[in-house]
Amino acid sequence: MGIKLKNFSRNTITKSVAFFITAIMISMAIIQLHNVDWDRYNIEPLIIETYGESNTFMNELDNAFTEVYSNFKNNEETSIDDVNYIYYLTDGKETLTNRENSSPEDFENYSNYFYEYDQGTVKYNGNAYENFPYWFNEYWFSEDVTIYIAFADAYMNAKQEEWNDLHHTLDVQAKEFAIYIIIALILIIYLIAVAGRKPNKEALQTNWLDHLYSEILLALFILPIIVSFIYVIENYYYYANVLRTPSLQTSYLYLIGTVTVISTLLSGVGLLALVRKIKDRRFIKDFLFFRICNKIIDFAKSFFDGRRYAKTPLTKNLHQRQLAFIIASFILVLLTAMLIYTPLVIFPPMLELVLIYWYVKYNNKTYDEINKGFNESLEEQMKSERMKIELITNVSHDLKTPLTSIISYVDLLSKETDLSEAARDYVKVLDEKSDRLKNIVSDLFDLAKSNSGDINLNLETIDMRTLVEQTLGDMVDNIEDLGHQIKMQLPDGPIEIVSDGNKLYRVIQNVLDNAFKYALKGTRIFIEVEEKNGRGIVTIKNTSSYEIDFTAEEILQRFNRGDKARTADGSGLGLSIAESFTHVSGGRFKVDIDGDMFKVVISFPLAKK
Repeated sequence: MGIKLKNFSRNTITKSVAFFITAIMISMAIIQLHNVDWDRYNIEPLIIETYGESNTFMNELDNAFTEVYSNFKNNEETSIDDVNYIYYLTDGKETLTNRENSSPEDFENYSNYFYEYDQGTVKYNGNAYENFPYWFNEYWFSEDVTIYIAFADAYMNAKQEEWNDLHHTLDVQAKEFAIYIIIALILIIYLIAVAGRKPNKEALQTNWLDHLYSEILLALFILPIIVSFIYVIENYYYYANVLRTPSLQTSYLYLIGTVTVISTLLSGVGLLALVRKIKDRRFIKDFLFFRICNKIIDFAKSFFDGRRYAKTPLTKNLHQRQLAFIIASFILVLLTAMLIYTPLVIFPPMLELVLIYWYVKYNNKTYDEINKGFNESLEEQMKSERMKIELITNVSHDLKTPLTSIISYVDLLSKETDLSEAARDYVKVLDEKSDRLKNIVSDLFDLAKSNSGDINLNLETIDMRTLVEQTLGDMVDNIEDLGHQIKMQLPDGPIEIVSDGNKLYRVIQNVLDNAFKYALKGTRIFIEVEEKNGRGIVTIKNTSSYEIDFTAEEILQRFNRGDKARTADGSGLGLSIAESFTHVSGGRFKVDIDGDMFKVVISFPLAKK
């Protein structure tokens, strides 16, 4: 049961649903806040239950005192019909009131909400009213003024009813807001917990997004929030202040909800990617700034720790000597600066000369050792290469005599009339395999000769177009048997180059033979002959019948073929021989691979006229 629950919680669909619900919950919470702000609700009823104890009433009382005192100072009278309270003000000389009986007892009997200003203090029920603004008497009223103000009980009861209704409305909206936020928080915690986890897999699972730099993911997390906030504020000013009409409220709230959902989804993607980075302990390491600093520090260290020379003792000695020279020279420079005004100043430069002599002498010795090792290595490599070529040449030559005898005797056997059908099949197989072996030996011999430089060249002026057409004509039977289509693009006139005609014929034959063998059946083989940048160029392209899982360098190595082509006939020397013959004849041979497209480009300088 536990495993099923774990797999369910890690399921992609479950996480996607939770992700979208989170965005919707956050959007609903934001809509709720904007709804309260649009209706310009006073949220104080959520905190204070009694209107008479609220800051809202405090402001009203403050305005009442200020209005009465201002009228008194300006010699104005206020009608009782214009205000919601009765008042009395006197400075001992003049009086302003809207009540015939102005004794404190009359005000106390009139209402439970009687406030008195006397000797710089506001009193309520005979006690100092602590909630009243501290600046009241300091900036506005003289201490010799006495003010009575009383609000009618009916008025205050009506205000309390409004206060209670607003409290109920805000309480419902606050509870809805809290529910949205709590659900969103629970789902966010759940998404963080299962980020990078999949059913039946304990290892952390990442995707391409997690490999972006941490700065990009932080921007993806923060920018949508900032952009949506700015967008919402701008539209709120337009809708709520410029076009403030009830009919636009619904449209505005839909706009807020849509923008919030989109920004939450984008920010959520960035947040979860960051969470996966943190779980994978790559959050700090994947900062671009951190990587650049690391590279700089590592590069600086490499100048002193000599790790790049660990596998080369002689170079390591040079590095250590160089480091010692730099440090010693720096110390001598400091000593020179310190002793500049003393007779001892001559000694650091003298020591520097000795240091330079030591540095140059032992460096030259190390350079001689390096050159000696390099020459020995080069000589050994050349010797090894010569031995390989001689081995191939000797083996090829030694195989020719017995192979010729085998082919002759197989030919004689095939002419016998009294052989059984089974025996004739065996002889046929022997004939095919011996012929293939003969071709391999011939290719080995040709390759060895071309690589050793011991090859005779008959250079002459050749028309590349004619040579390609002639080679194709000689191979027409193979083309028809394999069922390939040839798409040719030839120039109108000849393209003359200087090369060995026989060798170049073999080059084009090998490349075409390679294309015929390994091209996808039914596809076209493209052959193009052109003149470009002073060179004659032959381009042969085909689509491979198998996935190309090798590089251009690998396919040109001796005996190398693509893994999926191992069962095909051939020695694996065709392209290697073609490349070698092209080079010895003065041309260039290049292989390009693009997906499953295999392309060979053969080029020679144009003949001088």
